[in-house]
Amino acid sequence: MHSRFLVPGLVVALAACGSHGDKTLGHASLPLLTYEGGPLLTAPAIVTVTFPGDPMAAQLETFGETVASSGWWDGIRAGLCASGGQMCVGDGPPGAGVELSTAASMQYTDATLQAWLASAITGGVLPKPDANATSNTVYVLYFPSTTTITFDGVDSCVGFTGYHNAMPFGSQQLPYAVAMECGAMPSLVPNVAPLTALQNTTMSASHEIVEAVTDPIAFTGWVIDETNPNNRGWIDMTGGGEAADMCFDVLGLDQDETSDGAFSVQRIWSNAQAAAGEDPCHPLLPDADVYFNAAPKQAFFVVGVGESVTFEVDAFSSAPMGDWTLTAQDWSDPTTAYLSFTLAGGIETEAGPEIQVSDGSQVQVTMTLLRDPGSLGFGEADGMLISTSGSVADPQAGHFWPIAVMSPADAADAGINPGTNSKKHRSRTRLARPVHSPHVEPAR
Repeated sequence: MHSRFLVPGLVVALAACGSHGDKTLGHASLPLLTYEGGPLLTAPAIVTVTFPGDPMAAQLETFGETVASSGWWDGIRAGLCASGGQMCVGDGPPGAGVELSTAASMQYTDATLQAWLASAITGGVLPKPDANATSNTVYVLYFPSTTTITFDGVDSCVGFTGYHNAMPFGSQQLPYAVAMECGAMPSLVPNVAPLTALQNTTMSASHEIVEAVTDPIAFTGWVIDETNPNNRGWIDMTGGGEAADMCFDVLGLDQDETSDGAFSVQRIWSNAQAAAGEDPCHPLLPDADVYFNAAPKQAFFVVGVGESVTFEVDAFSSAPMGDWTLTAQDWSDPTTAYLSFTLAGGIETEAGPEIQVSDGSQVQVTMTLLRDPGSLGFGEADGMLISTSGSVADPQAGHFWPIAVMSPADAADAGINPGTNSKKHRSRTRLARPVHSPHVEPAR
């Protein structure tokens, strides 16, 4: 994903609320996770499953023993309860590990993987789940890179490094997570250290474990509201809008990584931090005290092909800091331009129009829809407002705010009336954008 930073590639426009310290927010608020009424895991029991010859097996088992009861876990699960607080995401018991004696197959689909998992449990190769209707037992399956899993038409270690799902098992729903061992991840951005194979694997595993627990039956637990058109860009750019998706670092600056003891894990979206206008990903990074971004007054647009709209973008920071660079980019498709941007007072660069901003700056952005986006993903074009400190070529830190654009015909077909909530739920299948498949962590 590092390469996406300068490659052409939607944002939330909620009512302004909250505060920056002692001042009222003058910009749109960050989105919040909402509870959709489904099950949550109150005592997740992690079963770490590895295959013969895995050189990381012992370390992955140690990771699984404590990941659902660690300090990191307690911080990211805070407040994730069902309505009324009767059911909350909780700490789990010590995890168990199983090192299999039979090698993994070379190829799976999600359906054949489910069949294999059911057989392994029924045959006693893997421990049986608890008796809850939605099991608190989460099977975390670590596959070698020599195995290819095809999910929604996308191959592992090419389009994704992990995913989670649930399957029927008798009268139960059984959550499971897949973490691919895709190897080390080199950095394509200056001053960003590469991830080792172990770090890359536990980052993916932590992402999927969190979502398997907070949203075990996909998109019925804690996710951002999919019926609000202003959230469409966040869902597109983060790969689904679940708690871990929302903090996946699409800019490739390694800002989603934190530590849980000796292991690397992903930072997770925090409603409390987002509502306060602070960095919404928990825990806060120790060397990034100031959160800065630029929020548009409107995040979802219905625009005819060849037409333009102009909207205001408000730059903000959680504490005093120097100027930073605001860039507008088209992230609709890596090969074809769907959107163009101009920034009033800005300059044109290879990366797109950019301008220097600071806390309180207001920028007029003009956006033009160049071609019909109906064949793309959800039938919409995606833009990104990217804020970076340092330089665009060598960013020190960065944040983004996405924008979604539909044609009038596609918006009508989707039942969307701009400025109101959508009446229809959107499909989460994203075959046209395989790198952002639902409840899947994109390949790093």
